Amino acid sequence: MNKLNVLVVDDSNVQRNHVMNMCLEQGVGNVIGAINGVDAIDKLLEDKFDLVFIDLEMPIMDGVELSRKIAKNKLANSVIILSSKDPSLISSIGTMAESDGLTVLGTFKKPMQISDLENSLNRLTTHKNTNESHKIYNRLEADDLIKGIKEKQITLFYQPKLTCKGLLLKGVEALARWDHPTLGFVSPVEFITAAEEFGVISELTHYLFDIALKQKVQWRDHGINFHLAFNLSPLSLADDNLANNISTQVERHKIEPKEIVLEVTENAICGEISTAIETLAKLRLKGFKLAIDDYGTGFANAQQLSRVPATELKLDRILVDNVATRPQQLAILRSTVNLAKDLGLTTVAEGVENFDDFKLLLKLNVDLVQGYYFAKPMDAKKLVHWLQVDLAKIRHDLHEKQSQESDN
Repeated sequence: MNKLNVLVVDDSNVQRNHVMNMCLEQGVGNVIGAINGVDAIDKLLEDKFDLVFIDLEMPIMDGVELSRKIAKNKLANSVIILSSKDPSLISSIGTMAESDGLTVLGTFKKPMQISDLENSLNRLTTHKNTNESHKIYNRLEADDLIKGIKEKQITLFYQPKLTCKGLLLKGVEALARWDHPTLGFVSPVEFITAAEEFGVISELTHYLFDIALKQKVQWRDHGINFHLAFNLSPLSLADDNLANNISTQVERHKIEPKEIVLEVTENAICGEISTAIETLAKLRLKGFKLAIDDYGTGFANAQQLSRVPATELKLDRILVDNVATRPQQLAILRSTVNLAKDLGLTTVAEGVENFDDFKLLLKLNVDLVQGYYFAKPMDAKKLVHWLQVDLAKIRHDLHEKQSQESDN
């Protein structure tokens, strides 16, 4: 873990020291305390902090006012909200802070647990890495992308999709990766956005789809068969020939369309959706399965979902991550899962990163799970090893945890 500069704001010496000591035990780096909001502001003006723990109930300046001042004056990016009050209230304050532009890594009832801290620090690391990727955007030119395709620099990793009950491998999602010869790792956000802006998204899509299909054939020839999920850019849905081109590629590799899940983001079905629906309908008529990806990040509603011929609804990590500690988020997730069931959609929870969240997903009868708790995206060779060796260990460890909880 990279060394972090952390500020813990709490008027209780016991609670403040509790959090500070846990951070130090995790090897966080520099950790200092503040006894109230005013003290915190003074310290935030003096130094830059990666993370601020905010207690809601404090004299002089409470945590609500403090979080708003931090957001307004851009004194820090990431916070964790703590309180002894009702969890739904804590969650509401977290939502307010997020709307103000802060990254809320978690909202927890005091005293904070070590597992909550570990999960929050993991989220902070992921968020910092993502931000770094975003900062370097605009390095690419159209020629870079064309060369990357021509020289096969851009490739695919695969992340498993498991049944929530039994952890059986149901499929994999193909995710684009680019290890650029001079720029190093280039974020998919960067090069896919660039491909859309430079008008080469179609070339990139069909190039990557062909790689995925060839890999699926190799797995099938070795007796490994599961469905393949592949992401489509919203811009691709405006292509009248997309359905025919996709179908031709699949036929060439002698793969059944029903073994392919084509994923489109929720935003692709917002606003004027007639063109998108036409393309999606053509794909469904040809036998492909369709997933609405990143559900929970945009503004799609039940009426729009009912218009789209989807077979699968992917619940974005914004709904899933840390849901075990956020009652209001849990209520939204539960209603979304029920809505999906009513519409006859398979539910897939993305971004599962801890055992407590997985337990809730299992209780909610979510169909499939996907996330770092089970496996990170990996190349095709590592996936086979993971399937043959690691998956059994994951099942065993999970069974042990469930047994221990039952005994308790």
